[in-house]
Amino acid sequence: MNRAPDPGHALELAWRPESAASSLERWQQVCAQERWHGVPGDAEMLVRVFGASWYFTRFLFYTGAAAAIFIDRPLPVPASAADLSQQFTQDEGGGDAEAILDRLRLRRNEFMLSALVRWLRGELPAAELEAALTRLAEAVLGAALSAFGLRPAQLGADFAVLGMGRLAGAEMGFGSDLDLIFLLPGDAEGARVSRRVQRFLRQIAAAAPLGPVYEVDVRLRPHGTAGALITSLRSFVEYHCAPRETWERQLMTRCRPVFDPAGIGADAVARIQPHIYARHDPGVLRRDIAAMRLRVERELGRPRGRYELKRGHGGIMDVDFACHYLQLAHGCRAPELQTCSTREALRVAQRLGFLSTSAGAALRDGYEFLRRLETCLRLFDLKNISSFPMGISECLPLARAMGYGAAGPARFLEELQRTAVSVRQGYQEVVDPNIS
Repeated sequence: MNRAPDPGHALELAWRPESAASSLERWQQVCAQERWHGVPGDAEMLVRVFGASWYFTRFLFYTGAAAAIFIDRPLPVPASAADLSQQFTQDEGGGDAEAILDRLRLRRNEFMLSALVRWLRGELPAAELEAALTRLAEAVLGAALSAFGLRPAQLGADFAVLGMGRLAGAEMGFGSDLDLIFLLPGDAEGARVSRRVQRFLRQIAAAAPLGPVYEVDVRLRPHGTAGALITSLRSFVEYHCAPRETWERQLMTRCRPVFDPAGIGADAVARIQPHIYARHDPGVLRRDIAAMRLRVERELGRPRGRYELKRGHGGIMDVDFACHYLQLAHGCRAPELQTCSTREALRVAQRLGFLSTSAGAALRDGYEFLRRLETCLRLFDLKNISSFPMGISECLPLARAMGYGAAGPARFLEELQRTAVSVRQGYQEVVDPNIS
């Protein structure tokens, strides 16, 4: 016999019990006023969402019963970005760009809430959650570009967008931003298209009751903030085919077309791949990658009283940089390593003998632990943050989120320390045996 939903039991397990209890009381008052009887039916999951995320708590109160249905019946996980794009196109219903963006904000939140519910139920493993959030981001991006007249048919010119970082690797999380590079075939239309892109960037990240559509970062384009916002295909290829710093090669291991109706993005990536994955001197690679990793850790990875799970000692960046080294050192003769996926690159490197079993396990297991921790940390307000205080009482919500219970902050911090040490050892074996 199935146990009836028990919000009291859920409150005992909530990541933030006080916040969840307060929100539940307010929700019950609203339900009584609006005569929403039994909305949602799964009261326990409602409490879990209240305790996990203030962002989705606000969303539920803002949209009411229309959003609460996704607690009971979460939307299916999209099979592809194209499937979602078709739904968004059907939902457009006319209106100006701002009206379309408002509908995209709503649809984005509905899909993200559905993904959260499935993840909390244990139905969506980490890699599948990240892939689903990536497909969502690509579909929303395509619909938003269309709203601002940035499809080739609207422009009268070919146009493409390259995704970088987690977007490229299908590893988007809650609160991830979009790292993008905009491409045109030539320079002739650059100024006209640039104005549209600037408006697009302002509006997609604008504050709104349903949150921004996405935060967007365009600093990874050639020449960074000093370069043109819109890059011509020729300029992009010439830039990356010329001698470049190792850190720039690292960035380009995570680059793929995410909006490419005319195929110029795929053409650009194909033309630079032989230069990204050229025959590099392993000693030079190790020296450069180790120096950059140490610089980032010293400058950004040691906030006082906090752990920086991305840039800090034994953090996610240790896994990323080890992976970059393996790809750049061996990708020339092992094309299977020319992937944007961190998980896939580590699996391939170990299978081909470039990564030991012990280091591979340390990096893979550490990556999963740290990425789950990142998800739990960012869920609260969907902000792109990566550090948290290390006090026993201050990290209690994270300890509960990670499954250590109300009495487990000390055990959580011990496990975090063990993970950081293990990840650093794996990184040292691959890249830099001298880093402490």
